[in-house]
Amino acid sequence: MRAITRQHHAALSVLIGLGLLMAPVWAATPVPAPVTKPAPTTAVNPATAVSLDECIRIALQNQLDVLVGQQSVVSAKAKSTQASSSYYPQVSVQSNPLLITGSSNNVFRTSSTQGTTLSVTQNFYDGGLREATAAAARYGITQNQAALTRTFQTVAYTVTQNYFATLLARRLAEVADSQVHYAAGQLDLVKGRVDAGAAAQSDELPIQAQLASAQVSQLSAHNAIRTALIALQSSMGSAIRPGFDIQEVTIPPLDKLQPLPVYLDLANKNRPDIRETHAAVQSAGESVTAARINMLPRPVIGGEYDNLVSGGASPGWSITGGIAFSLFDGGANKAVYTQARAEQTIARDQEAQLAKTIEADVQTAYLNLTNATQLIAASAVGLKAAQTNYDVQTARYREGLATPLDLLNAEVALVTAQSSDVQARYGNYTAQAQLAYAIGKQGGLNDK
Repeated sequence: MRAITRQHHAALSVLIGLGLLMAPVWAATPVPAPVTKPAPTTAVNPATAVSLDECIRIALQNQLDVLVGQQSVVSAKAKSTQASSSYYPQVSVQSNPLLITGSSNNVFRTSSTQGTTLSVTQNFYDGGLREATAAAARYGITQNQAALTRTFQTVAYTVTQNYFATLLARRLAEVADSQVHYAAGQLDLVKGRVDAGAAAQSDELPIQAQLASAQVSQLSAHNAIRTALIALQSSMGSAIRPGFDIQEVTIPPLDKLQPLPVYLDLANKNRPDIRETHAAVQSAGESVTAARINMLPRPVIGGEYDNLVSGGASPGWSITGGIAFSLFDGGANKAVYTQARAEQTIARDQEAQLAKTIEADVQTAYLNLTNATQLIAASAVGLKAAQTNYDVQTARYREGLATPLDLLNAEVALVTAQSSDVQARYGNYTAQAQLAYAIGKQGGLNDK
């Protein structure tokens, strides 16, 4: 499996409740046979539907957080190059007009000419300022690279959540279709008894009310598919396409969960945000060092070589050394130091908090997956019992041994059980992705 990421749970539910009081009808009357469950109305065209892997791939190419993270890495590398440049000689060429004064036969003459100077300067030592600045920049690269990795995971996980939420909406819409179908079939049964004179005309009213309620729920359920598809495309960073659709997935439940400490250990080894916060602490520490050096007197040693490549002067070189100290800067150096210390404290606090957050993330995901696994088995038993009860009550009504209220109660129980079964299945998918994300696997259910 490949973990996703990469933050955020989507859930859809159908709440169906009905309480009706009906007078019993015992007379046996021939009625139409019960109709079968309709075919799903949310069929997918495999030729155009997009897979979960494809959705994640598109998101990692287009999602704004990924694009920003990539540019942050580029910026951090450029900053590191800039900080390290002081280790190398700095070579420059300058062209200036020169005034040359001389005497000949006791006559002083001044002439002008154009001179081009090649200069090479080298910083040999500046009290450790160069080293601290370069080290802080290198840690900045590590920090931004780790942050980008976690962004990949977060984006992938968010897409996975929305993908499963869309599949859940589609299956709940099928349940809503079934509810309409069941209610229509029950209305036919009751009408048959009314036409035969074995039931009062008023017996149709609660069934008609249930059918109207089911049709309203059906409209809402199908609209939920459309909104879920929009949310999925938005999380992918894509433009909203009316014809966009996704493929179904089948993911088996985990056979057995490992003990919780195993997942905590994996999280502490794999989570890129651990590397991110640690690098942030190290970078902040180097920035504090650089700010402290700037506040105090520091030795400096440098060298310079100048060669007037045109103009006639002789080349020269020099090595200089001394103590550099800012006597007055309006409090700028002290402010920089204070800022660096504050950022170091923030980085340390974030690192400490992350350890608590990771433990909470893993424990929450572990409990959710444990519960989701149990719900699958429980919902399967409940669905089987509800289907059996529905079939029995329908047969009893055909024989005149049940009331319309029995039919309605059986229908509500069956639709509720179907909804619970669907929610348990896709809830398990999401819970697996959540645990994978919590322990730092990239790609959710598709670990690579």
